[in-house]
Amino acid sequence: MENENVTQKGQDADRKEMTADLYTLVIDVLKNLWAAVAVGIAAALLVYVAASLRYVPQYRSSTTFVVSARGTSTGAYANVSAASQKAEVFQTVLDSQVLKNRVAGELGLQAFEGTVDISIVPETNLLSVSVTAGSPEMAYRLLRTMLDIYPEVSRSVMGDVVLEIFENPNYPTAPVRAFQSRSIMKRAFAAGTLLTAALFALLSYMRDTVKTEKQAAAKLDAPLFAAVYHESRYKNLKSRLLRRKKKIWITEPSVSFGFEETMRKIRTKFLYQHKKNGGKVLAVTSTVPEEGKTTLAVNLAIALAQDEKKVLLIQGDIRRDCLRQYLDLKSDKSKSWGRCLAEGGNLEDTIRPAGELGFQVMLNEEKVLRSSDLLMRKQLGEFLESMKEKFDFIIIDAPHAKGRSDIEPWLARSDMSLLVVRQNLVLTQYLNDAIDMLEDRNSRLIGCILNDIPGRGGILNLGGYEYGYGYGYGYGYGYGRYGRYGKYYGHYYGRGKQQGQG
Repeated sequence: MENENVTQKGQDADRKEMTADLYTLVIDVLKNLWAAVAVGIAAALLVYVAASLRYVPQYRSSTTFVVSARGTSTGAYANVSAASQKAEVFQTVLDSQVLKNRVAGELGLQAFEGTVDISIVPETNLLSVSVTAGSPEMAYRLLRTMLDIYPEVSRSVMGDVVLEIFENPNYPTAPVRAFQSRSIMKRAFAAGTLLTAALFALLSYMRDTVKTEKQAAAKLDAPLFAAVYHESRYKNLKSRLLRRKKKIWITEPSVSFGFEETMRKIRTKFLYQHKKNGGKVLAVTSTVPEEGKTTLAVNLAIALAQDEKKVLLIQGDIRRDCLRQYLDLKSDKSKSWGRCLAEGGNLEDTIRPAGELGFQVMLNEEKVLRSSDLLMRKQLGEFLESMKEKFDFIIIDAPHAKGRSDIEPWLARSDMSLLVVRQNLVLTQYLNDAIDMLEDRNSRLIGCILNDIPGRGGILNLGGYEYGYGYGYGYGYGYGRYGRYGKYYGHYYGRGKQQGQG
């Protein structure tokens, strides 16, 4: 039974990996669809120009002969038989160079400027003859002249077979094959778009980024702390069309159960780390912007506050005003802690409630010059030490790591750090460089959070406590490899349910 459970878990994990890989390819292709369409349009135009330059209209004039035996007017069977037997001979005569030279001479041409086609009308004694040339006049003149000359040339080879004109040559009014510009452009557009989309899919597959939880465990030089699946920014199609983004807070009804449960599990694991090393200050950072560190830092603060913890969230990046907008708080520049620190004021006066989210926050609404020097001030370190006495936890929404020196003062004053890694965004090389920097600063990097994994998250399995939104591989709290920590999860999750937040 245990082996069956292990097998089932492995199959579920493989399905999630395949789903994430497939979604990644599709998303990358959709992101670059405009480029594929542009290439398709360019291909259509180029092929159109090339085809139009190479296109030479051809016109066809045709006539029909009746094959009959000399001296008779009946005998359909014999006539049909003769038509079948003499068709090749007659075609040879009409295609002969002798006849063509005679025709060209009659028309004053240096050569016969067309092609001759002969076919037998099935089940009849009729022969269809046509001449194709580059102009309607030339096709008609060539066929008309052939009809005038062929009796003299063919008399010695046709024997007792008589060829009578059944239908006079027609004067062509349209080319045999019109220039199919629309069809050509459609095919070129489709081929260019599909080939470019396939190229983007191949590049996405070969790009050395972290796409799945297995890849995170294999490529990153730090443990996988958590895996967070994609949470839609819009409530429904209408809000998407109107570009009205929802608040991605675990207190919001519109947020999915999977995301809410993931944040509670991250809280549980963080509390275990706190119990193990006693640290209170956590720096949440990322390698580059737009990886979701602010979202995760805010929701972790909410989850801790729901567990009756006193939490202070600090906007660590004093070059931008982003946290206030995310929290949807009114502007109050008098409580901008960056300016307060620059002026030597009391930083505790800049602490304000984060609305109804249950924690306190320090915001910065003014861009601060020479921010790295400012963050190195002793006053900031002393303030953090004093806040450890008043708060259970201090979470720093730190600046991103790549190319920024602002993060180093925060790492020097943090007890723990988390690196948020957005799925399929940053090359593995740069992620590991950021990990090395965090570890070199003695910030006790406790792991990486793989964020925004595409695809469907799992559903709570009451039989085995397996969540589709989880920590990664091997972190099934309460069971499995880390079963001895199950009591902590049960404790915190139970308290959350008692408060009506389960």
